[in-house]
Amino acid sequence: MKGGLLAALAAALLVLLDPGGWLAAFELRTVDARHRGHAGPSASTERIVILEIGEGTLAQLAPIYGRWPWPRSVHAEVVDYLAQDGAAAIGFDLLLAERADRRVVDARAVDTLAALAAAADVPEVRAELGAQIEALRPQRGDAELAAAAAAAGNVFAAAVLAGAPAAPGDAAQGSDWPGPGVPLAAPDAAALHAHALLPYAELAQAARTLGHINVLPDADGVYRRFAPLAWWRDAERALPALGVAIAAHVRGVPLADLRRSDGALWIGDLALPLLADGSALIPYGGEMYRRIPYEQVLASKDLRAAGKPAPLAPGTFDERIVLISALAAGIADLRATPFSPVTPGILLHANVIDGLLAGRTLRATGAVGAALMVLGACLLAVATTARLRPAAGLALLLALAGAHALVCWYAYARGWMLPLVPPVAGLALAWGGGLLLRVLASERERRWLRDAFGHYLAPTVLEQLLRAPARLRLGGERREMSVLFSDIAGFTGMSERLPPEAVGRLLNAYLERMTACVLETLGTLDKFVGDAVMAEWNAPLAQPDHAARACECALRMLAEVDRADAPWRADAADLDIRIGINSGEMLVGNMGSPQVFDYTVLGNEVNTAARLEPLNKACGTRILVSEATRRGAEQARPGHYAFRALGRVRLKGRAQPLAIHQLLGRQADLDASTRARLARHAQALNDFHERRFTAALAHWQALLLQHPDDGPAAHCAERCAGALAEPPPADWDGAYEQTEK
Repeated sequence: MKGGLLAALAAALLVLLDPGGWLAAFELRTVDARHRGHAGPSASTERIVILEIGEGTLAQLAPIYGRWPWPRSVHAEVVDYLAQDGAAAIGFDLLLAERADRRVVDARAVDTLAALAAAADVPEVRAELGAQIEALRPQRGDAELAAAAAAAGNVFAAAVLAGAPAAPGDAAQGSDWPGPGVPLAAPDAAALHAHALLPYAELAQAARTLGHINVLPDADGVYRRFAPLAWWRDAERALPALGVAIAAHVRGVPLADLRRSDGALWIGDLALPLLADGSALIPYGGEMYRRIPYEQVLASKDLRAAGKPAPLAPGTFDERIVLISALAAGIADLRATPFSPVTPGILLHANVIDGLLAGRTLRATGAVGAALMVLGACLLAVATTARLRPAAGLALLLALAGAHALVCWYAYARGWMLPLVPPVAGLALAWGGGLLLRVLASERERRWLRDAFGHYLAPTVLEQLLRAPARLRLGGERREMSVLFSDIAGFTGMSERLPPEAVGRLLNAYLERMTACVLETLGTLDKFVGDAVMAEWNAPLAQPDHAARACECALRMLAEVDRADAPWRADAADLDIRIGINSGEMLVGNMGSPQVFDYTVLGNEVNTAARLEPLNKACGTRILVSEATRRGAEQARPGHYAFRALGRVRLKGRAQPLAIHQLLGRQADLDASTRARLARHAQALNDFHERRFTAALAHWQALLLQHPDDGPAAHCAERCAGALAEPPPADWDGAYEQTEK
């Protein structure tokens, strides 16, 4: 008992100290998984719109406004439009700090001024010339943006704070930033920032308020936290985060009413839990916010003024929170988040706003709570090893770890970010320590047993007494998969013609290349049966595009076989293969006996693929796929592969008819002649199914005159001729019977 307690305390101490920081790094990965797993839109998500300045925006507006940064009069036009359209709040994720002191003048403006100057004697022209010159003043855009912001009354400008106070007296200086702040004192002098990048004075005065855009990276560089409040020079007044300022405005809570109590920042009746350092967890919901190109707003403004249809309907921004940000390469603010290492920074602020409006916040347990959870887990693990057999104890340990993971998972949905890795690591370490103590005790007992019973028990019986037998578990799971069967055409005759050594060399070289095709498409090589190859996709790893992978593998197999100059096929210049592919629900897993087992797939859909492979001979094809495979490949890679429908066939052992298709290759590789041939074949097949057998046969015969080696056309023409000779019954479903396996 004493040894177990010491083991529990040692394990807890090791976990809490976390030398090397590996547990903390792993914990952050699980935090990211919880963010991603619970991501989804809230009731407020659709209210948030991101007005993005992307590469396309810069390219489209460059002839009008020149290179970035543009005159701020452009932003003024956007603010006017958004305000008139009913936007609830407008947030700038752009640092508009310096006043404009220059402006690029394009050639058209110069030409206009020159023309006006030439006729400057005319009063009207002279007045227009003055207006044009006045418009070129760089400060005019600053004034227009400030005026638009003041008129809108709901514009929030961005600021950045950095650095600690340069000297103790620096914190006592008066504040230089205007507008309302949050009347909450800084927790200590270390919370004050010495430097700030604020909007230019006119905009700062005109904005509803300023909001800082500081976010806090964790040790791995991923941004999971933000500072709801920050202080610059004025220790009695805080600058809110941009997301907090906008959310408070939309919720109708003045910044002066924000309060801090019980470890949370209260925004009206909403509590935003704070961590020990005053930061808060970003309540990530994802990256599903609507994005609208910046230039569409400008175009809509001008077109609606001219009475023309605009890309944005009136009311697009009604009661919406519009966040304006530059997302183009070179000017974008990219941050690592749980969703991507290159997430636009504006999405962090959008998630903060979304979470605060939807009441979706996250609370952490704190250091004391985490330590108690770790200690409790360690004590529980030691108690487990003392009372249960190792196998049962391990099972219980895994169950406890899994249960804790589930608790952490569901606690996230209730607004709690519980530590996942440290308690589980404590369980494992304490269980390992307790097990080591038990092994040492067991070894002493084993020696005693050998001494006590070794003289009258057979060694084998004694060994069974001393150890537990190991067992293999067999079984499988149902899963949607694609399976491929391939076979060498005429391999039996080839084997009779060639010496056994040559057949062995040929088969080894052939199977080596077929295996490479399977592995290149990340398939699972199931087995070889003579010259036949069986492979499957979507197990053991999940592959949503498994049908497309199987088709790609088949085409690569044909490409390998068609290399006539390959040395490995010198003894079999006429070597060819046939391939069948089907997709559907199958049973996959370890099958066999406890002594010998095989990882394979079973089920009716597997049998269907096996039946499709020999059907190539009758259809005159090299690759046949089922409708399920064609549909799956098309969904995964639309328009990538070229298929030719060959009708419906009732396979041996399958009651329902199956639509089959020939896989010809990739669409990009087809020439115009082949595309025309496929179109005519499709028309013929449609006529055939509509019982217009004469018209269908005429199409196929015409195709055969142009392409005598078109096996599928010959096969279909033969079926059509048979239908003409002996018309099918009225309830005919268009299918024919497979006559050979």
